[in-house]
Amino acid sequence: MFNPTIQVIAAQPPVLDRPDLSFEGLLKHFPGLTEAEAVCMTGSTAAGWGNTFSDIDLYVFSDRELDLPVDETMETWPGSDPSGVRWHNWMGVYGNARIDLKVWPTDTLGTALKAYLDDEIEFCSMGDFLQDFVYRLSIGIPLKNEKFFQEMKALLDGSSYRRSLARFLKADAENCLTDVAGQLDSKDYMTARVSAGLAAGFVADAALVLSGQLCRRKKWLLRRLESTPQCGISVDEYRTVVLGGLRPGETDADCARRVARWAQAHIVRLEDAFLSTP
Repeated sequence: MFNPTIQVIAAQPPVLDRPDLSFEGLLKHFPGLTEAEAVCMTGSTAAGWGNTFSDIDLYVFSDRELDLPVDETMETWPGSDPSGVRWHNWMGVYGNARIDLKVWPTDTLGTALKAYLDDEIEFCSMGDFLQDFVYRLSIGIPLKNEKFFQEMKALLDGSSYRRSLARFLKADAENCLTDVAGQLDSKDYMTARVSAGLAAGFVADAALVLSGQLCRRKKWLLRRLESTPQCGISVDEYRTVVLGGLRPGETDADCARRVARWAQAHIVRLEDAFLSTP
């Protein structure tokens, strides 16, 4: 009989107090970071969206192997992406907090953006993992070598990446709207309602990306809209139109049409921005 057991190596405390996240404080636990080119804090904690159980994400940039702590709380492994980008993962505990630390080569952003620096790419082909890397780097709070992160931001701003990603998301939204039309015609009203919601999500993503908010995590959608009013979609609008469910007397078909029309209207509103080049 299969009878798995779990051995707790390091028990998690009821509340995770934040340790000293200054670079000087981090060096007491991670002395090897003195050899790093640059270090930043990123993720939900850096964005201001974290909670008491959120881990702390650190991005470290170095072209040399760094000496990181070895203890019973940690695990470490190499990472790679089909694009050829490689990095090193370290996860463990610092104080009462969980740390997710990744060590990247210093030219990682340039490698990820190469095609978008050389040309105006129509549709983004970057994978989800590297998209997340670009986002997290874009919101990083520098802890060491602020100039490095200013240069990375300038590299991103000078690329066609944001416009390319927004056009890709617009195409996804339009494909979902085509699905809605076909599903309504075939009387598959429940599926049409789902497809309309997906179209709305892609449109909101595209509007956010065009406004510089590169996070793609669905759980943060309302937070992203709240922090980016310039995208033209408010939290109340999205919550009422897309997340509010069926209105009194409304059928699945009615709801699908209403949400699809909302998504289509925002595509039209943003059309010039989708098509524009610098």
